[in-house]
Amino acid sequence: MNLTLIRYFMAVAETGSFTRGAERANVTQPTLSAGIKRLEESLGSSLFERGRASQLTPAGARFLPRARLLLQEWTAARRELRQEGRPAKLRLRLGYIPGLPQQRLTALLGSFITAHPDIALEILEAPATTLTRRLDMGRIDAAILPLGDDGDEHSLSLFRQRYLLAVPQGHALARRSTARISDLQDQPFVIRPQAEIMPAAEKLFDGLNVRPRIIGRAESDAALLALVEAGIGVAILPHWLGTDHVATLTLPELRDTHRIGLRWREDDSAALQQLRDFAAGHDWDAAAGRTVLGH
Repeated sequence: MNLTLIRYFMAVAETGSFTRGAERANVTQPTLSAGIKRLEESLGSSLFERGRASQLTPAGARFLPRARLLLQEWTAARRELRQEGRPAKLRLRLGYIPGLPQQRLTALLGSFITAHPDIALEILEAPATTLTRRLDMGRIDAAILPLGDDGDEHSLSLFRQRYLLAVPQGHALARRSTARISDLQDQPFVIRPQAEIMPAAEKLFDGLNVRPRIIGRAESDAALLALVEAGIGVAILPHWLGTDHVATLTLPELRDTHRIGLRWREDDSAALQQLRDFAAGHDWDAAAGRTVLGH
């Protein structure tokens, strides 16, 4: 059976006209008419009532669903056979915490995808506790999150995250390079409650009996930065996060830093090995200046 002739038949049947059918099939009308005639001779039945707006005969009406099925099966078979020789993509599910330097993170992911088109990367942004739970359950393969001070064979340290005090440019502390925790007494303060630095900061405030005036809570570091820029309050933010509209000061008493790294599941894979090698060679401090995070 010639599939080209079946396409001619479908074109006429679906448009209701030999003229429009020829246009759809991208052939001349004589070519289409000749093809339909050859198909009818092959089947031994007339498919169209000539002279009646190309109306299907009873035989043509019965043949129509079978012709449609033949074309669908051919298309499916061709697609399947064309993909047969292609290697299946390796699936890699990667999570990362909010608050990472977004431009550098996307540079890592973008270059990784470009270098490894055979890997299908799925990404998830979530708090560290959520990512750890998903790793334990096998719902993700790896995650970029805070690591403990003691490394293990299933983690790779990437960089240290430090924290600075961000204040509006017109703030009384803006001309200074450092600040004391006592300087924050009664200061309007905005926080991200889930931020990794918060337990250490709260412990330090309690130990020194310093009480900032918490006036706002946000879900992202970018939102905290916007509040500081607007002059609403001050905030403790990762060292790479800032703009020309805020001043940043070191807090010598707040020595707490977090080791950010890649952690992965115990059942290793080729895709994970590729990611580990790529992440290990990624220069997180390459970009000059400070980067505004997307989250």
